[in-house]
Amino acid sequence: MNSKIIMFFQYLYKFFQVSIYFWISLLKGFVVYSIVPSFCALFLTLHHLNRGEDDEKNISVRKLFKQQFELHKTHKIVSFTYTFILMLLYAFLYFVNKQGNDLTIVMSVVLIYLLVLTLLMLTFSTVFLSFKKQPIKLANIHAFLAIIKNPVSSIAILALFILMYLAADYNFAFFVFFGPFLYGFGVIYSLYKHIEID
Repeated sequence: MNSKIIMFFQYLYKFFQVSIYFWISLLKGFVVYSIVPSFCALFLTLHHLNRGEDDEKNISVRKLFKQQFELHKTHKIVSFTYTFILMLLYAFLYFVNKQGNDLTIVMSVVLIYLLVLTLLMLTFSTVFLSFKKQPIKLANIHAFLAIIKNPVSSIAILALFILMYLAADYNFAFFVFFGPFLYGFGVIYSLYKHIEID
C-alpha cells in the first residue's frame, strides 16, 4: 500500500516537472515562436513517461523534455502563424463585444467558432507532428480533416480547453502545475484511436 502511494507521488512529481518545463519552453520562445514545439514536447514527454522510458533509459524529465523540444524547435513559422491568428481573433472578439449593435452576437459567434477551430487545429496538428512525424503541411491538412471526421474527439478536446480556462480563472496556481500535464494526457487519450503511437 505504502509503495503504491510513494509511486503515485513520484509520478505526480514527474508530471509537475513536465508542466514547469512546458511553461519554461513557451517563455523561451516568447510563446510566439515556441507554441508548437512546446506542445509537441509536452505530448511526447508524457507519452514516454507513461511508458516508463525515463526509468528504462535512466534519463531525467528535464533531459527528456529538452530532447523532444529540440526535435521540433524548427517549427517557428507555424508557431508564429498560430499565435498571431489566436491573438488576432481574441482581439477582434474583445472589440466586437465592446460594441452594442445588432451584429455583435452574430460576429461574436463567428469569431468564437474560428477561435475554437484554430485551437483544435493547433492541438490536432501538433499531435500529428509528434506521433506521426508528418511534415507541417500534411499535419495541418490531416488535422483539419480529423476535426471534421472525429466530432467526439473534437468535442472532448474542446471540453478540455473549457476546463483549463475555468481552472486558470478559479485557481491560477493549480492551472500552472496541473494544467499542462492534464491537458496533455487528455489530448493523448482523446486521440489514441485516431493516431499511431509507436
